[in-house]
Amino acid sequence: MLLYLHVKNYALIDDAEVEFSDGLNILTGETGAGKSVLLGSISLALGAKAKSDAIRQGAEFAFVELHFSVDNDNQKSILKEMDIAAEDDVIVIQKRITKQRSVGKICGVTVNLSELKTVADAFMDVYGQHDYQNLLKPSMHIEILDDFAKEKIKDVKEEVAERYRDYLAVKKEWDSLEEDSDKRSRDIDFLQFQIAEIEDAALIPGEEEELKEYLKVAESGEKIAESLSRAIYALGDDGGALEKFSAGFRDLSAVSSLTKELGGFEESLIQSQDILQSVLREMEDYLSGMEFDEATLNEKRARYDEITSVLMKYGKTYENVMAFLEEKKEELNKLSSYEEYKENLRQKLDDAYGLLSEKCLELTKIRKKESANFEKKIREALTDLNFSNAGFEVRIEESEKYSAKGGDDVLFYISTNKGEALMPLCDVASGGELSRIMLAVKTVSAGRESVNTLIFDEIDAGISGNTAWKVAEKLGILAKGMQIICITHLPQIAAMADTHFEIVKAESEGHMVTEVNKLSEEASLAELTRLLGGGTDNAAARENAKELKKQAQEIKNKPVKRK
Repeated sequence: MLLYLHVKNYALIDDAEVEFSDGLNILTGETGAGKSVLLGSISLALGAKAKSDAIRQGAEFAFVELHFSVDNDNQKSILKEMDIAAEDDVIVIQKRITKQRSVGKICGVTVNLSELKTVADAFMDVYGQHDYQNLLKPSMHIEILDDFAKEKIKDVKEEVAERYRDYLAVKKEWDSLEEDSDKRSRDIDFLQFQIAEIEDAALIPGEEEELKEYLKVAESGEKIAESLSRAIYALGDDGGALEKFSAGFRDLSAVSSLTKELGGFEESLIQSQDILQSVLREMEDYLSGMEFDEATLNEKRARYDEITSVLMKYGKTYENVMAFLEEKKEELNKLSSYEEYKENLRQKLDDAYGLLSEKCLELTKIRKKESANFEKKIREALTDLNFSNAGFEVRIEESEKYSAKGGDDVLFYISTNKGEALMPLCDVASGGELSRIMLAVKTVSAGRESVNTLIFDEIDAGISGNTAWKVAEKLGILAKGMQIICITHLPQIAAMADTHFEIVKAESEGHMVTEVNKLSEEASLAELTRLLGGGTDNAAARENAKELKKQAQEIKNKPVKRK
């Protein structure tokens, strides 16, 4: 549930902190005091888009912080998947807004809008006038029914979505076949050209490097021969280093036996002479073997050009070109055996559609079975909310085509007055009725959803008198199983509060700001007196407020009937 709210520099709010309790949290105040602004700050922190006037005039930024307790396994699972650690089973959501950008954080970790909304959806539902209007969208009716039947429907619905994805994948491939034969013919010609060019090249692993080395030597042959010749002459016997080496060796040999050191010099010179003679022979052999005829050189050069051309066009490496070749052969085979391929794909598409259809029918059966129980509970809840003899029916019809949600169109039909025929909900409900119908839906769904906190704004739109008491009673019942935060102008609903807050507008440093005050029992009674239209010194209104409190307490003390 929502434990704590801190708002700074948001709209008319300078700096406000609110500690919420479990049960029914009621917010009241004069029109324009900023009640909806407070709830707007919560929506903003949970991912709603910030308006241009979100930042309080004169401030550089707006800031909202929410503390939620982690109350169920679904919430823990979502946090674990996102690698978010809750300290002492409490998460902190923060939103900072500047004129340039907004940043959301959960437990100090910066998150994007999608991640923020994923977490928000698991912890809180916010309902304002816009959300009640969603009841008028037929597309929402299937979502409401499926939420009610979640435990029975979850696994089958996931299977439907998976089979629908499989079907779409095959359907996409099938649709791609609907191309003209000329294009297919052009594709075949081009694939045949690519395959032939690669195969004709007859690539051999490592051949490119061998040819590259050969050509490097061959194209520098004259330079290499000249350098080797000069080196051989400089080192050879005929006046070269080897001849001078031998003369020096003879001189040293004449005295080498006289000392150990001179003998060592002689031994080293013997080894050096052997090395020099060996290198000289190898150089002479290499020089004599340097024969590069023009025909062979041209042949090698042409082969190297052919290989590098194929490599550059089709993959740069031997392995990549071979993989490309296999891929193109497969494509060519598919196009060449088009009719056979098409027939196989047609069968694959039929099979995928059959599996999808089978699972969709299973989903439809569950929906129809659960809809009967849903209808009954909604009718009971509507009666409790002062819809006398209300009629409600869920009609499930076959969709024009399957989707990830199955093959059903779901539409709610309702009659809010005795003797009236059932009509589509989107055609008959007024604003005041919509808020009560939404409350009926949430009451029926209570305990089936993982969300522990509901916020209602304008739940009292268009109602008064006994109907207001009925709505108050329903909110009181709903609040016994979860946290409810509700803005209201009606004393009947305010009297039902477990915790009562007053929203007031006050002057601070020359400008108006919104403040939030938690009311004591005595202050709550005074606020009820105001809502009843009497001043705080109006004795009759104050007695009336006490009576409302008493009636509300009697209602809250009643045991909840499980229907």
